[in-house]
Amino acid sequence: MAEHKSNHQARGTGRIRQQSEADRDAMALQQMQDDISGKTPLETMASREVPMVDVVRLRKTLGMSQERFCSHFGFRLGSVRNWEQGRRLPERPARILLRMIEDDPERVERFLREAY
Repeated sequence: MAEHKSNHQARGTGRIRQQSEADRDAMALQQMQDDISGKTPLETMASREVPMVDVVRLRKTLGMSQERFCSHFGFRLGSVRNWEQGRRLPERPARILLRMIEDDPERVERFLREAY
């Protein structure tokens, strides 16, 4: 009986989590639409630090060569080589894109397909 109850509670928690995620997505979409239409001023994000990404690990997780990774996501081959060999660090805009790729590569790919 207790086992049945905990399974039921776990399923209920999953539904709440899914609903909350759907609500967050809907709110984010509405905020983007408001931002695009000019209804709300954009929040300044430049002062927030963007954590580093392990580019080698990310690329290998995706199963891509340096060349494919660059052509797929629009990076320069020399930049990726420099990042991976520790000669340079990705600048903030590159770190943002790398974090987005790390978080949800399929979403970034979908965006790139639809945008271009």
